[in-house]
Amino acid sequence: MKPNQYLFIPFLGCLLLLAGTGPATAQCGAPLTANCQGVPSSELIQSSNGSVDFTFDDFSRYRSGITIGGATTLRLKVLPNNASCKWSLRVYIENNPGAGTPVNEWESMTSYGNGSSAPTLDLLSIKVYNGCGTPINNNVYQNFTPVNGSYIDIINDVSLVPAGSCNTNVNGAGTYLSNPSEFTFMIDYRVVPGLTFSPGMYQLNLHFCLVEQS
Repeated sequence: MKPNQYLFIPFLGCLLLLAGTGPATAQCGAPLTANCQGVPSSELIQSSNGSVDFTFDDFSRYRSGITIGGATTLRLKVLPNNASCKWSLRVYIENNPGAGTPVNEWESMTSYGNGSSAPTLDLLSIKVYNGCGTPINNNVYQNFTPVNGSYIDIINDVSLVPAGSCNTNVNGAGTYLSNPSEFTFMIDYRVVPGLTFSPGMYQLNLHFCLVEQS
């Protein structure tokens, strides 16, 4: 057997925890209820198992990455107080800074070997889409800015785009029951680590925030 015929491939595990608690998270700010009805009348319903796991244990996965399609489904119900009801939807990234996590890195749960290069927050790509293409960047993978608390806008427009338009940035009152192609959002996740980062187990959280827009 020749030397170096076999190359040890370290294990890199990534655990992405998903939280759908909109107004309950600090980044979302205090919920407004001037023009739209508050919870529980209006709500964001998240359908997922609560976590998404990425396991990299061979070269092809390191190079090509792992894509998990349709891992999260969001269904919205936004009921109005008046005709000016308008909302926005965004997703924040959070790496548990209280544990001493550097501002630009995934939280390290377990590390292997002597490496010190933890994966950065921009390693995670997300793709949001629905039947009417209402997300700002519908069906396009996006990466977070590598800073804890950064966010990606899914729906955000200064103008009111009423339900039934089946167009970008629909943000008026409506529900997934009456307008499923506008008020339902599917989300894919992708991580392509390459061989840059230290092997280990890392995690982060995503917070989806549905809030009234003034």
